[in-house]
Amino acid sequence: MGRHVERWMMGLMGLMGVAIAAGLLAWMPQDGDAPDAAAPAALPGARPAQPMARPALLVHAPLPDTDLPLSAQVERLLATHDPAEAFHAYWLVVDCAAFNADHDRLLFDKDELKRWKGDALPGVRLMSEREKRREARLCRGMTERERQARLDYLAIALEAGVPGAATAFANAGPFGDPSALRTRPDDPLVKEWKATARAALAHAADSGTDIGALHVWASYNQVGSDITQKNPAVAYPYMLAIGLIQADLLGADDLLAKVYAQDSELMTALAADLSPEQRAAGLAAARRIAGLAKEARRRALGKPAA
Repeated sequence: MGRHVERWMMGLMGLMGVAIAAGLLAWMPQDGDAPDAAAPAALPGARPAQPMARPALLVHAPLPDTDLPLSAQVERLLATHDPAEAFHAYWLVVDCAAFNADHDRLLFDKDELKRWKGDALPGVRLMSEREKRREARLCRGMTERERQARLDYLAIALEAGVPGAATAFANAGPFGDPSALRTRPDDPLVKEWKATARAALAHAADSGTDIGALHVWASYNQVGSDITQKNPAVAYPYMLAIGLIQADLLGADDLLAKVYAQDSELMTALAADLSPEQRAAGLAAARRIAGLAKEARRRALGKPAA
């Protein structure tokens, strides 16, 4: 039974990014609408989670069309004392580091998302020559100290519960070094980092306002990862929640809505290893998460509460 479920999950991993991107347009508020999603309860010791208007993607737009060097842009963002802007500063540095290393990077472009023909990840493209020239000009002066400081900006966003920060923290790895998870698994500091990453991902997934974290945390618990061991009982409610959210966003005939439906082949196989109590609790949790996601989306689109 376990291998059957794992085969299903391996086939679905490539669909997750597509599903998040495909659902992105449904989350986009109309021009002029301000996002105002309700924030979930915070982790102990953390500030309340920030509202979310749309799923956070790990592929970003070009750097701003400005002559300001990276250091000046980061300084302006941090001067706002807004955790969401600190997260923006984190990604500016990360994107610059990626460009300096490869002289190109993937970009998310919502116009590309609308024109998607099924031949690539929806909404994703490589940089134009003009974008490369601008990014080279803005990023070439970045120092190693500035690159390392990105982790401080990420810590600010993570503590505040900014959507996307938990996934970024998990991807960054201990002290910005993902290899430490395998080369130093017994290091107390690595273990402490892993505990923080697990708590942050679980909180973000539970919030209903961080769809990316929901997908990541579900898959980590279903197949296992360097951060957490395989735990189908934990994965079950998050996978059900993905199905409910996809059905609400894109309809019951959406691929992932059907795959993650309670009576689907995958979820039936997964539920077979759970007790009736675990299944009931999982369904209740999934409905709660999906409800939070629906309300966040309504508020982001400027609609009154249901």
